[in-house]
Amino acid sequence: MILYDAVLIFLINFVNSYEIYNLLKFTLLFLNLYQLYYIVICGTLKYSMDEDNLYITSALSLKNEEIPFKTIQMYQSSQGHIRGVKLSGYGKNKFAIGRSFIDKIGNTYMFVTSTKNVVYLKTDTANYGLSPENFKKFTEELEKRRINCFKWENRLSKSISINKEPKFFIPFIITSIVVVLLALIPIILYLYGKLPDRMPVSFDTRFMAVKFGTGKQFAFKQMSYGILNMGVLFCMYYAGYIYSKYDKRYSYKYIYISFIVALFYFIMQIRILCTFR
Repeated sequence: MILYDAVLIFLINFVNSYEIYNLLKFTLLFLNLYQLYYIVICGTLKYSMDEDNLYITSALSLKNEEIPFKTIQMYQSSQGHIRGVKLSGYGKNKFAIGRSFIDKIGNTYMFVTSTKNVVYLKTDTANYGLSPENFKKFTEELEKRRINCFKWENRLSKSISINKEPKFFIPFIITSIVVVLLALIPIILYLYGKLPDRMPVSFDTRFMAVKFGTGKQFAFKQMSYGILNMGVLFCMYYAGYIYSKYDKRYSYKYIYISFIVALFYFIMQIRILCTFR
């Protein structure tokens, strides 16, 4: 987090573009909130048991999981690096908080702060990955409740068609519309003579115009932002397609990333047009 912050703050202090300045500030805020959320969870994660349930808790109730023992079918253990693909959350090989697709185990809710001894639980509805501090005592408690150690294997599903899924299709269409409007509105205004002869093409971080050009130059610069966002949408679409074989629910987030970026540039464009037309 410190490294990311240092790089972003350095760029924020040296960039002199209104659009990029605000995009970097938004990125800085989002990354810090995202990482602090998982730092709190990772630093305060606790497991506890009673006769009927296993509890996973953290400070501020950021994570509260209750797993009835009667739903746990079996468990298995592993040591060393986590072999899998992160779907959401934080961490990779040495710790993981969030969702991952673990090799041969499948989609798993990960609450693993150490890979010295990892216990994977298979329940009726989901898999869980835990790293109890006292591994032996934890597994003994599972055995007492007739939860035995067995190996199971979940294979990767083939990539499914996510185009027909409303959670993917609807934001994809909305993002496409925003991107098309971002590219076409200034061109249409220019062709119909609705742009002034003199338009700002560059702004400082206080939204003060520092460079002016013709209406044509303004229109084509804004169109280039639209083309850039088309490229982002294309990349996010295929990222979602690739991740759909692990879990289609987590393939949707890539389209939302594209939507947020496109919406940011569209709002900037509308603000410029409302101010200088």
